[in-house]
Amino acid sequence: MTVQALRDDDPRQAGPYALLGRLGEGGMGVVYLGRGPDGGQVAVKLIHARMDADAGFRRRFAREVAAAKRVARFCTAPVLDAEVEGETAYLVTEYVEGPSLADAVRDSGPLTGSALDGLAAAMAMALRAIHGAGVVHRDLKPSNVLLSQVGPKVIDFGIARLAGSEVSSAIVGTPSYMSPEQVSGSAIGPASDIFSWGCTVAFAAGGVPPFGSGSIPTILLRIVNEPPELRGLSGPLRELVLASLTKNPGRRPTAQELMDRLSSANLTTAGQEPTPASTPPPSGTAPPPSGTARPPVDAAPPPVDAAPDTEPRTSPQARRRLLVAGTAVVLVVAGVSAALVLRGQGFPAARTTPPAGTTQAAGTTTDAGTPQPTGTPQATGTTTGQTPATRQNPLRAAQNVPFYAPDEPNASRQAELWEKDRPRDAALMRKLAAVPYAIRLGEPEVRAKVDAAITAAAQEGGVPVFLVNRMPGSDCRRPASAADMAAYQEWISGIARQIGPAAAVVVLEPSSLVKLPGAKNCPLPDDDGRRFRDLRQAVRSLKAGPRTAVYLDGGQALYPGTETMAGRLIGAGVDEADGFIVNTSAYTATDKSVAYGEELSACIAVRLKTKGTGCPKDADVDPASMPHFVVDTSRNGRGSWAPDKHYEDPQTWCNPPGRGVGERPTTDTGKDLVDAYLWVARPGTSDGRCRRGTSGSKDPERGVEAPEAGQWWDALALERAKNAGPALR
Repeated sequence: MTVQALRDDDPRQAGPYALLGRLGEGGMGVVYLGRGPDGGQVAVKLIHARMDADAGFRRRFAREVAAAKRVARFCTAPVLDAEVEGETAYLVTEYVEGPSLADAVRDSGPLTGSALDGLAAAMAMALRAIHGAGVVHRDLKPSNVLLSQVGPKVIDFGIARLAGSEVSSAIVGTPSYMSPEQVSGSAIGPASDIFSWGCTVAFAAGGVPPFGSGSIPTILLRIVNEPPELRGLSGPLRELVLASLTKNPGRRPTAQELMDRLSSANLTTAGQEPTPASTPPPSGTAPPPSGTARPPVDAAPPPVDAAPDTEPRTSPQARRRLLVAGTAVVLVVAGVSAALVLRGQGFPAARTTPPAGTTQAAGTTTDAGTPQPTGTPQATGTTTGQTPATRQNPLRAAQNVPFYAPDEPNASRQAELWEKDRPRDAALMRKLAAVPYAIRLGEPEVRAKVDAAITAAAQEGGVPVFLVNRMPGSDCRRPASAADMAAYQEWISGIARQIGPAAAVVVLEPSSLVKLPGAKNCPLPDDDGRRFRDLRQAVRSLKAGPRTAVYLDGGQALYPGTETMAGRLIGAGVDEADGFIVNTSAYTATDKSVAYGEELSACIAVRLKTKGTGCPKDADVDPASMPHFVVDTSRNGRGSWAPDKHYEDPQTWCNPPGRGVGERPTTDTGKDLVDAYLWVARPGTSDGRCRRGTSGSKDPERGVEAPEAGQWWDALALERAKNAGPALR
């Protein structure tokens, strides 16, 4: 590493360490060459003052340092010391003398032969040590690999995420070496480092990153959508790099598997010509069905857009044009302020949390491509090309069905922050995080998220629930254009292809029928039934999957009224869906929501039979003709709220105090028409700035200014967890 002279404003001492020169500067602070009390040379990273002054950062920094100290020294620059409580926070690591991989390739060209093999093995060994200590590097790249006299060493592990901790929308990492899950803003794990390992090996062999150069948005779009271009790689090492660069994190090899494969044979063959950059990845290896075991690490990765054989493949160029046309790309990378509209709820380590005391539903299987036995009750309607005998609603099995979702990221993060100072509250947050919830699909690029959820759910034996919430014009701010809707329908079709034959539940556009163009609560002009046609088309696209259950917006008790909502649901295609969902934006107690749902179901059945507009109470109703429904119980454990004092606008729907989470997700509802209780709304997110008709910025009920709608609110989440009904366990 090149040592630069100290600047006039640089400190000369950090604790017992004398600072001798500058080694570099990053998002967290400046790195200095230092001399320890024993006279040995070390690298000292002084934390930037803006982070140093934050008590929350100090706590997180202490935890990260403690974890980093557990990393074995194999092929890493180990953490030797740290100051987390003094006037200035700093981190001390072993000083590695030698150029970075980035500098070496720039100055001397790509690596070949045993030098390349040794680099790949050393980085894999470093990742095995890092991951073995429970740490994720998050920013593995050529400049973080130093070529010392004793071999390559990985630096800066486990601390990278702290650089973005002050900006929740920041993307931590270096664009050319990010994993798809980092690009989408999802939670990341060891598999993300494996992707970065593949990118770094590819750079070492070819002299350029595998997803090319250009503007940051262009690079990130390639990472998400296109295959890598590999230069200078051949034979088993090329295949291993390809396996590490698959878009689905669940299908990448682990660090241990990299080590096993790297040590099993010579990876490069003397005299073998390197593969040209234009040569495509090896083909002919079909991707395994969703839910099967991870493919061998020396197998080629599956196609980026693995889809059912009946669906046409869209070229990467065409996919990219569609994505660019519908996406505003602005970002937060390396201190540049903006937002990348590829974000979403991430996929941490896969887990399924079935309701307590339940087992996997009879007749289900961990193979998402295998249909359930015939005889399972069917959805209300049929889809063109499918008969009821070929369609299966995964919620209507004979026994209780377990649900899948990764741990809720906000509650998980809150538990970590409270672990030391508020252990009881942290325990409640962990319980809240473990409850399966609806995985939100509201951003342009969701393929990696859907694929990860489907794969993990199949492996764990659960059913994922997706919340699709992106219809243009649904916010009632501006009408949707024909081009907007065409892009939306293509997006829906893409989700359907990603789900394929797997078991899944889709809650389709909640509030899309409550807030309807032309209605009093939506200032957009009447669209002459286009909202209904668009929803019906989306239902048909999603129902192409033989085990995809789709539920439309059914409103809530008392609003907008049973007869009104029945007419809207019929217009939107409830007869072709699996039913509807109630209570996604309310806090109505479960029994009242069920009563409303049953009344609405009967009204729909009567109107479909009579072709009329009313719902006479004395009409005969065939139970088999009544659509089923699901209930959102995520926030209704204490029922609705009525204020004790008078407000001009009480906003009973907006962050009502004293509420709690409700029944856990389950299909064991005890009601013939109720397919499931689900958690769709996030119990820890704010409903908005609730002023209840008063002036000022604070909520008069709570005495504080609430976060904007959709933002995480730790105090609200804790209140909901403490008031759970039944209690969280």
